[in-house]
Amino acid sequence: MPVKNLEKAADANIRSAYEQDYKTAAEKKDHIHRQVYGLVNQTQIITGVAYPVIDLSILKTKAPTYGNVVQFLIKSFKAAGVRPDTPFHMNLESKYPVDVVNTYRYVEYNVIGGGMRLIYDATSTNLFLSAHYSDPALLIASSEDSEEQLELNDIMTSLRITQKHLVGHSEGTYFDGSYDDRLVSYAQTDPAFRGWLLNKNSAQATATLEKYGLR
Repeated sequence: MPVKNLEKAADANIRSAYEQDYKTAAEKKDHIHRQVYGLVNQTQIITGVAYPVIDLSILKTKAPTYGNVVQFLIKSFKAAGVRPDTPFHMNLESKYPVDVVNTYRYVEYNVIGGGMRLIYDATSTNLFLSAHYSDPALLIASSEDSEEQLELNDIMTSLRITQKHLVGHSEGTYFDGSYDDRLVSYAQTDPAFRGWLLNKNSAQATATLEKYGLR
């Protein structure tokens, strides 16, 4: 069911609604993910595909205002963790622009809980929120220099840096000897990258963690 009085909902209630799985078309239709992008009621065409838009600025300024939802989402995005076993989303179902060359283009994050995922597109620098591996929505903040736009810009900067570190690590570039004096700094200054390295499901060797100063 849609969240009643969403504009007044507490973080715990919003989180609980996002964590709800759906097994039927009716449950999917009523999920909070669709409720939120339905409030914005816009789409944006990317490579021929119309993506629903979650515009944080519209949510914050429309009547009634949904500043509580905006702040919940921003806090959740800041706390998102790279998927430990599959940091790079392979886009096998072509839900995002297809790229047969760059397998490091999409970074997948666990966010909020349940089946919610944050997908960062390092090529276009777009950010998507999806629910249970479906229904990706484009995240934007359209009001220039607004609080939510500045916060989203900061999040995007962090995601870009993390993607760079994940690529350097995964390709082995970071272990050619020329980065030895920088690896500790990378782990210290990038919480998402550090969290991924330390997650047991990313299966990093002890010797690797030592290079990052994590052992």
